[in-house]
Amino acid sequence: MSLLRANEVTAPLIGSDRAHAWFAGDPTRSDLATFNRCLGAGTERAYREAARLWRGIPLADLETGEALFDEWIAQFRAETVSVTHKCLGKRLDSMPEATTPLTLQIAACELLIAIEPSDSEANERLLRLLLRDGQRAAAARQLRTYTHALKELDLAPSEELVDAVRKATGQVRPESLPQPHADYQPKRYADRPHVALIRARQGNQAVPDLLSFAHSEVIHQLTRFRSVRCFERDDRDDVDGRDNGLISRVGFSDALDHDYRLLLWDEPRAKSIYLRCVNARRQDTVSCVRISYECLDDRSSAETIIATAINSLEQDIIMDERPRTCASPFDRWLEAYQLLTQWSEASARAALPILEGLANEEEGKRLSLVHSSISSLLMIRRLTIPTSAQLARADQERAREAALQAIALDALEPFNHVVLGWMRMQANEHDTALLSFQDAVALNPYSAATVVAAAEANAYAGNVTTAQSLAEKAIALSGRYTPAYFYAYLANIAYLRGDLGQCIEYLRRAPESMHTATLMVAAQAERNDMKAAGAARVRFERELRQAEPYSKIDGSTLSKWLVSTNMHRDASVRRRMFSSLERAGLPVDAAM
Repeated sequence: MSLLRANEVTAPLIGSDRAHAWFAGDPTRSDLATFNRCLGAGTERAYREAARLWRGIPLADLETGEALFDEWIAQFRAETVSVTHKCLGKRLDSMPEATTPLTLQIAACELLIAIEPSDSEANERLLRLLLRDGQRAAAARQLRTYTHALKELDLAPSEELVDAVRKATGQVRPESLPQPHADYQPKRYADRPHVALIRARQGNQAVPDLLSFAHSEVIHQLTRFRSVRCFERDDRDDVDGRDNGLISRVGFSDALDHDYRLLLWDEPRAKSIYLRCVNARRQDTVSCVRISYECLDDRSSAETIIATAINSLEQDIIMDERPRTCASPFDRWLEAYQLLTQWSEASARAALPILEGLANEEEGKRLSLVHSSISSLLMIRRLTIPTSAQLARADQERAREAALQAIALDALEPFNHVVLGWMRMQANEHDTALLSFQDAVALNPYSAATVVAAAEANAYAGNVTTAQSLAEKAIALSGRYTPAYFYAYLANIAYLRGDLGQCIEYLRRAPESMHTATLMVAAQAERNDMKAAGAARVRFERELRQAEPYSKIDGSTLSKWLVSTNMHRDASVRRRMFSSLERAGLPVDAAM
């Protein structure tokens, strides 16, 4: 601040009083405003001006060692680069190579690469454009620049790409450069996305012990998250032509072939290790987590913090709205899983055909997640839609078969054990169900989704204290935000604990469904707030009409549905709920 005030040019830009300081200049004349106007203009000249204004990483070297300030800087950088890069990426994707002026495409690629030098798609497209324009020397320079950018991440461009560019520049044949998604295709496994963990170079300095420790802990945590991502498998795991699915090594040299890349780097000035997740397709920053040296000194603290970061990463990947151009089995499963976690009749109707289609295909039917998701979806449908007893029994039997098939395919996947546990819980096999949840938590004790499921199961089984303890752990592990469907689990636990106020608060955040609407009516009526119970009943009837628009649900049907979907071990809990629903005016039979 002193330097800014001492400079005649910058002094008028700072305003202050006894307690505050602020930017007093014209925001429309700042470099940032000009940069954004250039992006909006979208012309060749505008892109070149924007490239001139972009002078490297935003707020470079401004860390002070103050934890909150440095964390804000890291987040600001990640968001600024991500938003800008995503905007330009979409703009470039919308430019057809055949019809868009060559110079405009080159300018857009160069700006994109200035922001993220290791962007694989932008670099390959720029190389192709330069060769098409006859700029062989420029293409050779660009390849060297790209190689150097990757070297900073302990990576190297693929040999196929390097050979193709050298051949093209040597023989003046632009067509020799591989077309994207055609001649040059990285080796990929189509069933799940891959994550590569890269430890940033430290120059000539020795790698700090804390960075090595953080690196090993992240590796340890990631190997547990089989549901959403895995590491590249060693060919030695293929025994007698069968893929055992064992995670045995991590490949660094071909990390560009992965869907997501984790970067782990040391910031001595901030006394922290940073863990950044990047979408490898477009280099978008998905998340960035700061881990202080103090936390890394304690193994228990480090495990919890890194596990929380990985839980956040899992949610980011699940909710990542990346274009799914290849429609791989995992991409299709992910689309169905996103629908599944909405807990609605409409989403269930949309997700089931996707999963059934996968289950009938050679690649899809080998994925245990497909079968366990089908089982989960059938159970959710039973909870959210009142159906006849015959259809409910058919769905329950089919769900059981799918859950057992998932376990047979992959007994190390926690999600499969969670689904089997719910299957047994719905069949009132509480003790056996709890064993399944114990298996799931043992396989991944740091998964927030697994722990919160075990918490609700314990609540249904009458272990309310254990349930509350597990619920608190799940919230602590969930990271920067809690998935919406968690709140339906937490509301059930709070209701069984007798905390009606907390139950209602959770229900207001949970996805709307027949199940949550019924619980809201019961909780409000039990609090003797009949006005709120009436409003909740309106919500219940709206959900009922959406679920069964052409059916008339009488008291007997509704009561039988509630009994069949009620998983409480203690029958007095059901009587308590039915009594509250009856007082609120719902047509249920409290004597059932």
